[in-house]
Amino acid sequence: MRLFAIWLLVCAPLLYGEQLCAQTGIPKSSLAFGIGIPAHPDMDVDENGLFLSLNYRRNIGKVFNWGAFLLRSSANSELDFFDDTTRMLDYLNSPNSPGGMGTSWSKIETYALGGQLHINAVNRPGHFLSFSGGIGYYTSRSSNQRLSEVTEESIFTTEGAFISSSITDFEGETRSERKTELFVMPAITYQFIFKSNFFIGAEVNLLLDLDAQELTQHPVLANFYSFNLHFGKRF
Repeated sequence: MRLFAIWLLVCAPLLYGEQLCAQTGIPKSSLAFGIGIPAHPDMDVDENGLFLSLNYRRNIGKVFNWGAFLLRSSANSELDFFDDTTRMLDYLNSPNSPGGMGTSWSKIETYALGGQLHINAVNRPGHFLSFSGGIGYYTSRSSNQRLSEVTEESIFTTEGAFISSSITDFEGETRSERKTELFVMPAITYQFIFKSNFFIGAEVNLLLDLDAQELTQHPVLANFYSFNLHFGKRF
């Protein structure tokens, strides 16, 4: 009897939601493609970012829908001449020099697969607005170039006044890592829906690595948030 009561409490709202969607003319499913720029707060220098996603959603009422998503996120600030001492010294002594010891450059490529539940604030033929929570697994490949030691030479006048300084030598190290980990992803989604049920929209999402104890170790860089534009069709 208890199992039947639990089943009724869970399924009755969903069955009612299916009927409500049919009555209001809201399509039950949608497919969307997203593109945007991610931001990685764990990266010292975050450049050349690209976010791509594919999302499927299924209405289970006017208030809820569930979905599945596949996404790819990447960023790359690494120097292709990091192992060339002459070019690196020219770069470190240039006006655009990033700094001295401890300066780092990073690269990451992340693929993630998961599911999400949406709570719909607006779900009608012309507009859709939802707050969602997702969970799944990601796999990432990352690397980090770092200046571990820098030798600097300063020039002074005969009176002892400082004139300038330059880096004469350095030691660098490169670390790489491949990681597969569980993540959660909250998001806010808006869609403007045309009469043909095609739509354009925007989404802000945040991927959070659940293995929090490793976030202080380089090059763990998987956490990111993104603003992306998406388009697709309801059917």
